[in-house]
Amino acid sequence: MCESVFTITENPMRFTTRLIPLAIGIATTAAAQTAPQTSSVRWNRLLHQFVNEASANRRASRAKANAAGDSATLRRLAATPLPMPYTSYTLVSVAQYAAIDAARNRGGVSTEAAIASASATVLNELIGDSAARASIARELASDIQRAGTDERAALAGEQLGRDIARAVLKNSPTLNLMGPWNGTIPKGPGMWYSARGIPPIGAGLGQSRAWLLDSAAQFRPAPPPAFGSPSWNAALEEVQRIAKTRTAEQTRIARNWDSSDPWARWNEFASNALTRHQMSDAESARILALLNVAASDAIIACFEAKYHYWSIRPSQADTTLMLADSVGLPNFPSYPSGHACSAGAFDAVLGHFFPSEKAEITRIAEEQAMSRLYGGIHYRFDNDAGLNLGRAVARFEIDRERSGELKSLTASKQ
Repeated sequence: MCESVFTITENPMRFTTRLIPLAIGIATTAAAQTAPQTSSVRWNRLLHQFVNEASANRRASRAKANAAGDSATLRRLAATPLPMPYTSYTLVSVAQYAAIDAARNRGGVSTEAAIASASATVLNELIGDSAARASIARELASDIQRAGTDERAALAGEQLGRDIARAVLKNSPTLNLMGPWNGTIPKGPGMWYSARGIPPIGAGLGQSRAWLLDSAAQFRPAPPPAFGSPSWNAALEEVQRIAKTRTAEQTRIARNWDSSDPWARWNEFASNALTRHQMSDAESARILALLNVAASDAIIACFEAKYHYWSIRPSQADTTLMLADSVGLPNFPSYPSGHACSAGAFDAVLGHFFPSEKAEITRIAEEQAMSRLYGGIHYRFDNDAGLNLGRAVARFEIDRERSGELKSLTASKQ
């Protein structure tokens, strides 16, 4: 049994959305599906459903427009892409966290209604598809009705959640992976170069305002091994050796992590753990918010480092190197690995809150990082630096949240 998730697949030309089977190792198990779940977890999981619905509707609309030669519809679809998973999960979880905090500080407000309303408001803003929005409205109405033993409290919660979400949307960092490129690509031995006719992707991310970091460069890793040095040569030789002897299992891992977005997979893992450990709504919202904020900030820090070092990809250093089947080459510099940066953050946050599962969490994170070496698109030092960077960001932000920084940040948005 598997579950479809919203994913982003990288290639030199563009980012595309599609439905991908989610491996059962992190998928929603039968036990997790039937166990009682908090409102925070419920809406975290509904996010999958709504974006998948919107994605399916977009594919149908695009196919119909292509068949009819409807260029206006095709232009409209191209101009209104679905949100990136890191944006969706982070904004929903932060809005939930802020809504719970606000509801607890006010009397006569339903916390469940506030969570549902905050989540629905964010998703309505991010997802333009009318059918998906109708599904969101039905789920919200169902939650408000369930919370309506005290109708006044339910309605107050709905209004509070809506207000909180709008404030979070207005004041949140703008993380645009697909922003315009106006710079100059440096040239020289060991320097990354962009695909022909295609601008670099994500260059503006490293200049973005983070949620909790003081600076995107705060945890910038040390430089990678010098191009052509013995350490660099050994790292490239490892990528070449794996490309020539790649096993079926290594190919499976490379394809699995390339096709399924890490945010969707780790949020589902977190939702399962929160349900399994019977965490409260407040605890669930806190962990989900910190998980997604830390990983988002790790990606900001990662791209700051990528465009600071401009490190060449293995397949650019050796143009005969074969990537794993169906694995795309991202159109941005190599060092450090983005998959590894997010994996390190997910690992540190979830390992902190679920220490009894730390070994398995770290195993999955390291597999996520290694998938890029198996795929032929990263050196081992890219992965090592990325994992270290993500973990450093997460540890810093765990301390920040503990001292009330995330609460202060969301409170200032109300």
